[in-house]
Amino acid sequence: MNSSFVAKDKNFNREIPLPKGALSVEVEYKAKSSYPIIPSPSIEGTIGKQIIAPTYSQEQHETWKKMLKRQQELVQAHLCQEYILGTQALKFPAERIPTLAQSSIELEKCTHWQIIRAEGLVSPINFFALLANKVFPCTDFIRHMDEIDYTPAPDTFHDQIGHLPMITNPRFAEFFHLFGIAGANAKTEEELSWFNRIYWFTVEFGLINPTAHHGKERKPQLTRIYGAGIASSCGEIVYSLSSKVKKIPFDIDVIIETDFDIHHMQDQLFEISSFDELENKFREWAKKKGFLQ
Repeated sequence: MNSSFVAKDKNFNREIPLPKGALSVEVEYKAKSSYPIIPSPSIEGTIGKQIIAPTYSQEQHETWKKMLKRQQELVQAHLCQEYILGTQALKFPAERIPTLAQSSIELEKCTHWQIIRAEGLVSPINFFALLANKVFPCTDFIRHMDEIDYTPAPDTFHDQIGHLPMITNPRFAEFFHLFGIAGANAKTEEELSWFNRIYWFTVEFGLINPTAHHGKERKPQLTRIYGAGIASSCGEIVYSLSSKVKKIPFDIDVIIETDFDIHHMQDQLFEISSFDELENKFREWAKKKGFLQ
């Protein structure tokens, strides 16, 4: 990793250094990851088209193929239009696991973001710096076949199918960029927990409904998914829009006080009314808390 890699944002006139050291942190997954039969020769921290793909088994490609087919059957009726357009722009192959290099090339065409190769979860200080630099970390291993409906491990299906389509959208990408800049200014464990919860209930498990704040006039049939944790889990896609899940109007002050558990399907989620609301409300909150100028 190039330790001189920094964010230079014209709106904030500041630099955010990318810290030295490994990207990933030690974590015990309650999941069965399926690693490539020959690892990528690219070191962790390799960016964009420089990333060399690992060698996967045919079974691993079949896992991708099966998950993608099942997910695509649900996309039109359950995912937001911004996500759908994003998948079209990224041109994911149906028969094999896409390379991080090619996905990064397509992503960069849309919003000037790139992919960086990661081997697992990324520490908060590194993660914020990456987002502030318009770089998103992706793994290159895939979940085990018997966990295709839901896995807490951030495998390449989750990272690519879940996250990348939304980052092709300029409004969501700008929110994500602001999130990184603001998060880099978090100083305490409590502040980090706020960002963790905002991330969970927007980027990972966010819903969108133009009538989200209409009270009794809300129209539940208009709810669509944009969160990566839902989009990359066929079981979660169906469950999240069911009456079993409580839908709460988007409110950051409520979100930062709301706990969650990553190891089961979510029983309450937050709805934004638009991506304008997501960006503007986050910007207002971050400025109020002193995370943005």
